[in-house]
Amino acid sequence: MDTRHKFSVRPGMECTIRSLGDNAGVAQRLAQMGVLPGATLRVVRLAPFGKTVEVCMDQGQSFALREEEVRALDCQLLAMPLSSAPIDSEHEYRVRSLAGGKAFQQRMRAVGLQPGKRFRVPYPEQWPLILRLEDSGQTPSIGKGEADKIIVETGDE
Repeated sequence: MDTRHKFSVRPGMECTIRSLGDNAGVAQRLAQMGVLPGATLRVVRLAPFGKTVEVCMDQGQSFALREEEVRALDCQLLAMPLSSAPIDSEHEYRVRSLAGGKAFQQRMRAVGLQPGKRFRVPYPEQWPLILRLEDSGQTPSIGKGEADKIIVETGDE
């Protein structure tokens, strides 16, 4: 899945780098920083107005990149906030992590959502989203703010 230019850069997104892209100057700069194909990259946060992106590599390094440098990468998308995922009723999703604080995590556990849980979204076009948990059949509803903090991966793979 070539994700270049097909997604908005959002905190919580995680991808595996397949190539550094077609721009030789950008590719050289990224390689000098240790951003290489095969590495996992996670978006930590965006600067105000979104021009600079703080990222974290799988080796633990954290640094800032320009948004256009992140967009130049050819990545295999691994995880993203539920609010930015291409949601449809046919696919199963898995909670990878919960990005909120302690109260948010407790609230999500109370409704049955925690890392590793699988769910479907029967009505993806309607907010709040109603999730159907695969193991229990519970149907919690999730608002957009909560969906920003729920990091998911597709469970169909």
